[in-house]
Amino acid sequence: MVDQKTVQLSWSWQVNALPREIWPFITDTNRLFKDLKQPSIQKAHITQSVDQDLIQLSYNGINRYEVWEEEPFEWEYPYRFGVVRHYQSGAYKDLKMQVDLKEIKTGTRLIVKLWAIPRNKFLSFWTTLKLKTLLKRRLKNVIDTYDRLAVSNRHHYQTAKKKRLVRGGKKRLEQIKEGLYNSQVDTAVLRRLIKFICHADDLDLQQISPRTLAELWEVPQEKVFEVFIHAAKANLLNFNWDLYCPSCRSIQESVKTLNQIHEPIYCDECEQEFKVNFNKTVQLSFRPHPLVRKINKEQYCIRGPQQKSHVFFQQYIKPGEKRYLMTDLPDGEYILRSTKSMGTATVYVDEEGDDTIHINITATGLTGEEAHISNSPNLSIENTSNENKLITLERKSWSLHGISAAQATSSQLFRNLFADEVLRKGEKISVDNLTFMFTDLFDSTGMYNEEGDDKAVGQVIDHFEILHQVVAKENGAIVKTIGDSVMAVFCEPDQALRAYLRAQKIISDDERFTDDLRLKAGIHHGSCVAANLNSRIDYFGSTVNIASRFVDSASENELIISQKVFNKHSLQDVLEEFDNKERSEDMSIRLKGFAKESFDIKRLQISDSPLRLAI
Repeated sequence: MVDQKTVQLSWSWQVNALPREIWPFITDTNRLFKDLKQPSIQKAHITQSVDQDLIQLSYNGINRYEVWEEEPFEWEYPYRFGVVRHYQSGAYKDLKMQVDLKEIKTGTRLIVKLWAIPRNKFLSFWTTLKLKTLLKRRLKNVIDTYDRLAVSNRHHYQTAKKKRLVRGGKKRLEQIKEGLYNSQVDTAVLRRLIKFICHADDLDLQQISPRTLAELWEVPQEKVFEVFIHAAKANLLNFNWDLYCPSCRSIQESVKTLNQIHEPIYCDECEQEFKVNFNKTVQLSFRPHPLVRKINKEQYCIRGPQQKSHVFFQQYIKPGEKRYLMTDLPDGEYILRSTKSMGTATVYVDEEGDDTIHINITATGLTGEEAHISNSPNLSIENTSNENKLITLERKSWSLHGISAAQATSSQLFRNLFADEVLRKGEKISVDNLTFMFTDLFDSTGMYNEEGDDKAVGQVIDHFEILHQVVAKENGAIVKTIGDSVMAVFCEPDQALRAYLRAQKIISDDERFTDDLRLKAGIHHGSCVAANLNSRIDYFGSTVNIASRFVDSASENELIISQKVFNKHSLQDVLEEFDNKERSEDMSIRLKGFAKESFDIKRLQISDSPLRLAI
């Protein structure tokens, strides 16, 4: 876009942080443009004939009416990012911004470049003067702030002034805080949460993630989530269920309750429908209750690098164009995509990969190719098709922003406090990975005959209470009881195994229980389907059926689990945490309803142990 009329500006600053340290701050363009005191933006409708990769935008303010088509942001982690805008009105026809981060011995040389094609000389003079003075000064202040935060590993809110609450919000906050203290939540986490609500700006509070704050505070995620659940029940927080597209990983819908979810969901960016999945595409996010603090939901940038933090480079390449990129990729498996074609390629990254790689995007797109590259390769990309291509390299592994619906609905605390959070009747949602534990009493009929109904029923009820305690302690939930049997759900197999071992130990040490009460269990892990049954979330599918058949095959004080799950999830390490004298046996069995399959299982016979466990 450079010609004789182009205005070019360039500024350079030296910062103490390394490129990868300051990258999350400087590439958060939603915050960057706000900190530069730019007006908020909104989607606009300029023309029907626009490239699917471009977006039409305008400023919200009535004092500054400008509309433009914006090309996709381009970036190369952690060294460069930028964007191009094509204005329909205002001082410039076209504007390009690029930020380069060059590592030096003392940190980073940060260079900001602007190219602009003026609409006329008069507007160009005054606007350029404004850029040279006001924007440059603001940029320096913002970069200095980001550098201090990056070097000290701190968050924006931790250095911010206290914000104003709504009228009556301070008194309401004190009442809520006192009530939460009385409910015995973790007081240290609660104090941090209240500070966050009072000091963070609106951008941080639009979508609060317990997972993100747990990492920042270096506190176990389960402990933070527990405080968030209590805070939501006390009306300190509200929550939404955010529905993410599995391809572009952007939020396409946000609903207040699970029963508002219905498939399929349409992604505007990918222009295709997708199915909902409890592990990935449905995530729980929080925000302050409006009677405590009201949040402005304005946006200042829609498609910046930090809004796609799983993407390590993104390039918008015109037909016949070739790019040479510089990046620094962590080890792992990546997916290479290009728009206007359905195919992908797989890229494996580690230090033993190729140092030089050329990617050619043809008219047919990518067709499942594989490449093995080094962490900092000499990378070139060429577009030999006849249309513009948006090319991205993204991590294959799914990184959660919030708490997944699978995790939330397998929490006993969440189910207890928000029992009405269920799917609408008839809606069936896939879940990729969950663990199910079925327990039952061995020869319960003999126990009733031996102990008598009254005493036997008392033991059964007491053992239910213990199972509730140990399941909740391991962040699981009781789905239902069926006679003497219990169905419990967990996110991971180690949680289920710990819960069973704890229950066995407590029952063996508790004088309320006779030797006639003998607990057995079956555990399995895999995919399933969640649905609404009797106004609660229940689970169905082969994984559930196999776990229930395992417990049917178990003997007294015995646990059955598949060898595959046991080995994959390192469950031997869990057994070693407990001083149990278990006997194990590997064998193959057939299960009712699975006549054509045999299952390699591990039988664990649990005997008494001197270890005493605290609940």
